[in-house]
Amino acid sequence: MIRALVVGFLAIALGAASALADPVETTVKIEKRKVVGERVIRVKQGDEVTIRFNTDEIVELHLHGYDIEQEAKPGSVATMRFNARATGRFPVTSHGFGGHSHGHRESALFYIEVHPK
Repeated sequence: MIRALVVGFLAIALGAASALADPVETTVKIEKRKVVGERVIRVKQGDEVTIRFNTDEIVELHLHGYDIEQEAKPGSVATMRFNARATGRFPVTSHGFGGHSHGHRESALFYIEVHPK
């Protein structure tokens, strides 16, 4: 009976520990339709990721692989949040600058790399 309680407690404790993801917060600045600074954000699988965007014009951003879209506007901070569950290298592209959504921008503005634990 005690052994079953200990095993149950350990299972709960390990489950709770794995549920506590590391928070990753960063800010991406976009000027003249390009990212200023680092173009790769590296996180670990399971991390809770928050990306804040500052931009000099309206832009619709798309995180491929996670299918997350976020509009960013000048003079305010846009926030994208997600759990980094899938591993790989994921591009963040524009669906249009200046409030015009004329399809995807061909090249990535930056990448998010999610590495296995």
